[in-house]
Amino acid sequence: MNFTVEPLGDHDATDFASGNADLDTWLRKHAHGATGHGTRTFVLVSTEGTLVGYFAIAPHFIDRNAAPPRLARGASKQIPAILLAKLALDGSIQGRGLGSELLLHALTTIITAARKAGGRIVLVDAIDQNASEFYEHHDFKPLPDQPRRLVMKLSTAAKVLGLPWP
Repeated sequence: MNFTVEPLGDHDATDFASGNADLDTWLRKHAHGATGHGTRTFVLVSTEGTLVGYFAIAPHFIDRNAAPPRLARGASKQIPAILLAKLALDGSIQGRGLGSELLLHALTTIITAARKAGGRIVLVDAIDQNASEFYEHHDFKPLPDQPRRLVMKLSTAAKVLGLPWP
């Protein structure tokens, strides 16, 4: 089964079921509205046209005092970031390594956006411990006082992806 990643449009999310009701509900009820507030949602679509995954990104800031010293160095009060707000796969395709592929698509999209709009880090709020472990496995680092809030320097993400930075 092959997939494409594309901006959220009139895709049918009725049958999308990631196993997490909050992620499913957000996609069905809030993703389109969030676009008007700066969030961009991208969907993973099978060759059959079925929506089987998604991620959402948004501009964000992190307080300099909340960041590890290596990220806060040289920053004023706030560090510009891009938030990986959501990332989910339908249960029918989980366990195949596609979560990692979707994360790579998300990071590529984030790097492209940051080259145009700016930013120093990518930030993610893991929904649970399994998600935290997933992101840590992909080189995100938890913030000292908020273990489910994880960060990665955009320059690190670009290097891992073989993309130029800035």
